[in-house]
Amino acid sequence: MAITTEQYEKITRFLDADMDLAEMEAFEKELAANPEMRRQLDFEQSVRNEFASQELPDVIGMKTEEAPVARQMTRKTTRLQKWLVIGAAAAVLAAVLVITKQNSSPKPAVADKIGVDTTRKEDVTPPVAVIRPAEDSSRLNFEALFKQYFKKDSLPDEYPLFLAEAFTDYASGKYSTLQQLSLKELPEVRGIDGNDSKEKILQLAHYYKGLAFLQTNDTRQAAINLEWALNNHADKTLRAKAQWYLALTYLKEGKKEKAAVMCRNIISNKENTLVIKNAEKLLDKIKE
Repeated sequence: MAITTEQYEKITRFLDADMDLAEMEAFEKELAANPEMRRQLDFEQSVRNEFASQELPDVIGMKTEEAPVARQMTRKTTRLQKWLVIGAAAAVLAAVLVITKQNSSPKPAVADKIGVDTTRKEDVTPPVAVIRPAEDSSRLNFEALFKQYFKKDSLPDEYPLFLAEAFTDYASGKYSTLQQLSLKELPEVRGIDGNDSKEKILQLAHYYKGLAFLQTNDTRQAAINLEWALNNHADKTLRAKAQWYLALTYLKEGKKEKAAVMCRNIISNKENTLVIKNAEKLLDKIKE
């Protein structure tokens, strides 16, 4: 059964990370009960990934009054690619016509006036300047800043047994275990220190899930998990680190204003000296 316009708009907002926590939880429940929505979500994500890999303009995020629009988006993508090819061909043709006209135009008879033999003429083709498209320097700067400041966070000395396997894989560079970890069925509280409590498991799992997704360049899932950890009663140390990695996530996406806001929050909260220093340096770079 086809999805509705409202459902498609929810998918678009979810992919754009434009939902608050309550909306996102409701959407995930609806997604679990509707296979057609799940298929549409997977399709939309795959199309966006394809666009990102080809560095084409982002037209997938545009909204429409008709739903679903999977086939319509495909037709738009095809038309866009055709126009890009036609435009490039037209530019090359125009350059050729200009050069041909220059070569065929009569040359001033300057040589005749100064007594130079012009009976033998050499065909000298003027050099053709190759104009390369300008690089997006701002994007390159953001990527460079991310690489400069990003450092993989180490694991805590103690953590819930439920997370042991996923955390071990994370430490060894295997991030898929943590990324695919289900947090729907958690064990009951064990021990008197609350280290294995559901709250502790959820906070650490979402935080390190965010870092695992950031390691594999999935900034959307990284932001979702880091925001969850930040907004669900994390302790001071974890909250400051979640803010820092969220700032780096926004930076990697080119969202410098959001990154700057997160850096200012870190500085004003005064909860982690090292993170504060990094946030101050990064904020100065963003302002440049």
